[in-house]
Amino acid sequence: MRTVLGVIHNVTSATRLLDLLEPFEGDPRVQVVFTCTGSSAFEAGIREFMTARELPCISWEMALGEKFDLAVSSSRGGELQKIDAPLVGAPHGAGYNKYLQRNRKPETGNRKPETGGLRP
Repeated sequence: MRTVLGVIHNVTSATRLLDLLEPFEGDPRVQVVFTCTGSSAFEAGIREFMTARELPCISWEMALGEKFDLAVSSSRGGELQKIDAPLVGAPHGAGYNKYLQRNRKPETGNRKPETGGLRP
């Protein structure tokens, strides 16, 4: 049996992480366990998220003491380099990777020259 560690940083990253780990669902050859790095300023709701989904969870300290066949994280926070496993990192959302189409017209929003103290 192979063991995969899902690394959670906050609820947003956990949601993305579940998407990434979906291919392992129902595969009896793969056991997925989760841990939380404790490194995010946005940790509120993580425990409730994990409990509501009945995710098998181990402490960060326990995770650092184990060897895994793979670790998957959807955030780069925490001391991921301490995990004993090949690590796949993916963004937890569009964030800094998103492609922004900059076809806005100059008059969109409050960016007119006459707004504030700027004059044409």
